[in-house]
Amino acid sequence: MLNLICDAASVFKTIGYVLLAFVVLMVMVLIHETGHYTAGKILGFKISEFSVGMGPKIFSKTKKNGEVFSLRLLPLGGFCAFEGEGEDNKNPKAFNSQKPWKRLIVLVSGALFNFVSAILIAIIVFAAYGETVAVVNNVYDYVPASNRQLLSGDVIYKVNGRRVYMLDDLSRYLSDDDMTFTVLRPTEENGKTVYKQVELKNIVKRKYYTVVLTAVNGNFDNGDRKLAAQDVLYSIDGKLLSQAGDLENALRNAGETINFTVTDGTKYYDYTLSKADFERFIAAEEQPYEGIGMSVGYAKYKFGFGEVLLRVVPYCCEVGMLVLRTIGGLLTGAVGIENVSGPISTIAMTTQIVSTGFGNVLMLIVLISVNLAVFNLLPVPALDGCQMIFVIIEWIAGKPINRKVQSYINGIGFVVLILLMFLVDILKL
Repeated sequence: MLNLICDAASVFKTIGYVLLAFVVLMVMVLIHETGHYTAGKILGFKISEFSVGMGPKIFSKTKKNGEVFSLRLLPLGGFCAFEGEGEDNKNPKAFNSQKPWKRLIVLVSGALFNFVSAILIAIIVFAAYGETVAVVNNVYDYVPASNRQLLSGDVIYKVNGRRVYMLDDLSRYLSDDDMTFTVLRPTEENGKTVYKQVELKNIVKRKYYTVVLTAVNGNFDNGDRKLAAQDVLYSIDGKLLSQAGDLENALRNAGETINFTVTDGTKYYDYTLSKADFERFIAAEEQPYEGIGMSVGYAKYKFGFGEVLLRVVPYCCEVGMLVLRTIGGLLTGAVGIENVSGPISTIAMTTQIVSTGFGNVLMLIVLISVNLAVFNLLPVPALDGCQMIFVIIEWIAGKPINRKVQSYINGIGFVVLILLMFLVDILKL
C-alpha cells in the first residue's frame, strides 16, 4: 500500500513538473506577444484579438474598444492579431494601412520584449544565484610548463582581454599564438575562500591526441570505481599519452601486467590489468584535438552587482550569436540534428530543469527567451522576420507584394515549420 502511495505521489509530482514546464513556455510566448501588443497600442494600430494558446477558445473577454482577450485550449503558442493583417483594409488603423516604419516597429517588438526580459531576468539570476562560469578541472602533465600556470579551480575570466561568458567563447578565443589568460584564483584568507584576479602569459595552443576508451567489456573495479567507456586513458606504466602512436608504443613496450591511469576530466583513477586482458576486453581510440591541454567544467560564481550589470547584455548577445552559429552549422552540416530540440524534447528538457530549482527555471527562461528573439527575426515564412522582409520590400518598391501571395507563403511556411519541428523529435528517437 505504501509503495502504491509513493508511486502515485511520484506520478502527480511529474505531472506537476510537466504543467509547470508548459507554464514556463507560455510565459515566454506571452512576453513576445505583449511586445507586439504594446507597440501596436502605442502606435495606434487596431488590435482584433490577443490570445494565449492555440486552438478552440476556453475563455474570452471583449473590451469596449472591440479587443478580444482569449485563452485557448492548446498551450503551444499565442498570437496578437491586428485588423487588416494579410489584406488591404481601408481602416486607417488597420495593420497594412499603417506606415512601413510603424509596422516594422510592431513586428520587431516581440523579439525585443523577449530579449529585454532575458536581460532583466539574467540580472536577477546572476545577482541571486551566481553565473555559470568556466572553471579549470585539470591541467595535464604533458603540456608545456607555461600552460601549467593554470591551476585546478581557476575561473577563466578573460582570454587575450576578451571576457569569457560561456564555454563556446573559450573554444573560439584560443589561438595558435601565445595567449594571456586572466583567471579568478581561489585562495584562503582567514578561513574564507577569496578569489583574486591573476594574469597568466604565454599560454600556448598545440595539437594533442586524447586516447578515449570506446568500449569496456568487463567489470574492472579498482575499489573506488569501475572502469567505464569514455574514460580518457591518461598514461600506461607512467608513460603519458598525448601524441599519435603513443598508445601503440606503450602497449608494445609493456610487460605482462600494465598499470594505467584514466581520467573522467575531473579526477584520476589507477588500474592494474594483465596486458592480455587489456587488449582483449578494452577498446581505445586516439582522437586528435587542438587546445591548451586542460579539461574545463562549470561552476557557479557570484560577481559583484556592478559586474553583473556589465555582463548581462554581452552574455545575452553571446547566447544569441550561439543560436545563429548553431543554425548556420545545421545548414552546413557542421552541427548534427541531435543538438536541436523540437517541441516534445523541449517540453521534456524544461520539465527536467523545472524539477531542479527556481534558479535553474529562471536561467532556462533567459536562454529560451533569447532563442525566441533570434529565431523569430529569421527571414523564414510565418515568422516575424519574413513579415519584416515583406514590409521592407513594400517600403522600397512603393507597393506591396500581392497580399494573397504573402498569405500563401506564410501559410505554407507555418505548416512546413511545424512539421520540421516535430520531425526533429522523430529523428532523435
